[in-house]
Amino acid sequence: MFPRNVYTFLDEETGFWSGRSTPPVYNPNQGVGELLWQVLGRAPWKIAQISADTGVRVTYQELLLRSVRVAQNLGSMGIEAGDLVTLVARNSEKIAPVVFGCLMAGVPVNTLDPSFHREDFAHMFGTTKPVAVLCEGDLVEEVEAAFEMSEISPQLIVFGPRINGFARVDDLLVETGSEEHYVPARIEDPANQLAIVLCSSGTTGKSKGVCLSHGLCIANMAAVWKCRESDRVLCLSSLYWISGIGTLLTATLAGATRVITTDRFSAEMMIDIIEQYRVTVIFFPPSHALAILNEPTVGMADFSSLRLVLCGGGPTSADLKRSFEMYLSRGKFVVVYGLSELGGAGMMSEVAYKDGSVGVLTNGVEAKLVDDEDNLVEIGQEGELHIRARFVFMEYFGNPDETAEMLDADGWLHTGDIARVDEDGLFYIVDRKKDIIKYGGYQISPTEIETVILKMSGVAAVCVTGIPVPGHDLPVALVIRAPESGVTEDEIEQQVERSMVDFKRLRGGVFFVTAFPMTPSGKILRRKCREIAVELYSEASEG
Repeated sequence: MFPRNVYTFLDEETGFWSGRSTPPVYNPNQGVGELLWQVLGRAPWKIAQISADTGVRVTYQELLLRSVRVAQNLGSMGIEAGDLVTLVARNSEKIAPVVFGCLMAGVPVNTLDPSFHREDFAHMFGTTKPVAVLCEGDLVEEVEAAFEMSEISPQLIVFGPRINGFARVDDLLVETGSEEHYVPARIEDPANQLAIVLCSSGTTGKSKGVCLSHGLCIANMAAVWKCRESDRVLCLSSLYWISGIGTLLTATLAGATRVITTDRFSAEMMIDIIEQYRVTVIFFPPSHALAILNEPTVGMADFSSLRLVLCGGGPTSADLKRSFEMYLSRGKFVVVYGLSELGGAGMMSEVAYKDGSVGVLTNGVEAKLVDDEDNLVEIGQEGELHIRARFVFMEYFGNPDETAEMLDADGWLHTGDIARVDEDGLFYIVDRKKDIIKYGGYQISPTEIETVILKMSGVAAVCVTGIPVPGHDLPVALVIRAPESGVTEDEIEQQVERSMVDFKRLRGGVFFVTAFPMTPSGKILRRKCREIAVELYSEASEG
């Protein structure tokens, strides 16, 4: 069945597309902490969390008690409602009560990735000015250096053993004697009060603090994971990513069980966790899906427990989707398109899919496609994707200029993605607007060339970018060979030449690399790849 007029709708008068207008799963007119406080007490003996590292299981009653203690003890440390704290930690057992306790106390949380360097920490510390930073013990030196660089002096609270006299996260978990009388802070204006500060992905420049309200977190995140109480949910993203914080909140609100680990992703490890804990829902980027498919033992893996495989954070090919579905006996592989500024997914392929699409708009989301003059483009034509919803991000923290560039006066998010929509209301993400290669007056989509190259035997991964030369950009491909592959530069160049029009030829050449610079969640850092390509091209030209 085609989704148009069932799951997605076109307003002929305005030219805007929209998803269904189903109300949010939870009432967004309350604080996230208030909602968590209620939900955690509903099924006290149910398992909320399992650590794949230690096997330790935590019930919902235990999680509620620990969260309340964190909320109460924050006050004894001088941290009050409205103060902002920064969290730099891996997915350990104590992450959930810390985040939930902060939200119950009305304390916004900025989540940063533990893999950051001191320069990255300093940039965000200087932006958000936290009153306290909670970090892993092995990151204290980097964090202290970042304090000095950003000229701030917040409290430092450490996960693990006491270091240099700093307070410990365990200090937040001590008994208060008044837990049963606790009531969370009242959030008076959930649509406009800050709950979470995420970061823009950093794939195109310095990270920006994406401010998400309580109302947004409640209304938008649950639409993605669609968790059930019976689910066991796995997502390896740190809380730095919308997928990480989204999993933590929505799986908990649904009464599901989260499976966590502090380990970095490996295909073998993820397969082991899925099998051992009978995981039912996973969320990962395409690079992780590909790694699992290339794992030698995948043919023997037991994925029979999986009912929902969510894949987002980068282009997801039809071949990747089909290949993974071959290993799913009863599960569904769903392509997800989302962004931090929306606090969730704008499009999903759960109810409708065609090769290369990202499905249809999710509930309550509107979209339009415009040209460079902000005029609507026709169905089937490419344009910049603008998205609008009841709740979108509040602002980029302390950055009104960037906020105005991203969010216009009518509430539209200017995604910077080039997309098209077909007659049936399915959307296709063509490329990032800023990643477009311009050659001879033509605009070239890197993804289009990458798709051609990825079809070649012997190619494991590819990133196409542009080499800036006077007047235009030269398309160049960075390629990772598959194991034991002998594919050559000439073969790749000839494949592109045979498959595409002349102006899309790889005039900058082909360079083989062993790995791409990646974000912690598995996205290719295209700006870093561009720097590598420029260097390799310069060396080849000089040689």
